[in-house]
Amino acid sequence: MSGNSQPLVSVIMNCYNSELYLKESIDSVYAQTYSNWEIIFWDNASTDKSSKIAKSYDNKLKYFKAAQTTILGEARILAVEKSNGEYLAFLDCDDYWLPEKLKLQMEIFNNQPNIAVVYGRCELLYESSGLKKIFPKQKKLKAGFVFQDLAKEDFIPFPSVVLDKKKFIDCGGFPMHFKCATDYWVLLHL
Repeated sequence: MSGNSQPLVSVIMNCYNSELYLKESIDSVYAQTYSNWEIIFWDNASTDKSSKIAKSYDNKLKYFKAAQTTILGEARILAVEKSNGEYLAFLDCDDYWLPEKLKLQMEIFNNQPNIAVVYGRCELLYESSGLKKIFPKQKKLKAGFVFQDLAKEDFIPFPSVVLDKKKFIDCGGFPMHFKCATDYWVLLHL
């Protein structure tokens, strides 16, 4: 925890050759109205200009480069190990957040300290068709103990998630050997 009265949120960004949308993605974190965050930028041995873009920011972005490319589960574990925050958020390098995302989610954690996950909707933009889709579609988001619903369908968009880091670690964190669905596994366990 930093000297700030707001809890620190570690924003985990795993990157592999993501230069196309990377600046917009990182800028969306810097535009947050919630100010106590750090970016843990895990460069998974990119060969494009991703490292140059990431290194152009100040010390709120902590840059780490893997010696070789690893599977997603391992890359996420290594990035989380570098984090200092009480909370974890995840942002893929082709996604971006609206400016009040962290502020609104941290208000929920402050008012309900026993929860493990806060999530929201996201808007999916399909570049090839220009199609926009809101996910999840439900008018009212599922809340409370949602395991049974989540076991039937993964309705939580991972870029929208903020997790309590202690609860995340207590549930076992990311499975190292998974190539995909590491987020779904964690959400089911939380």
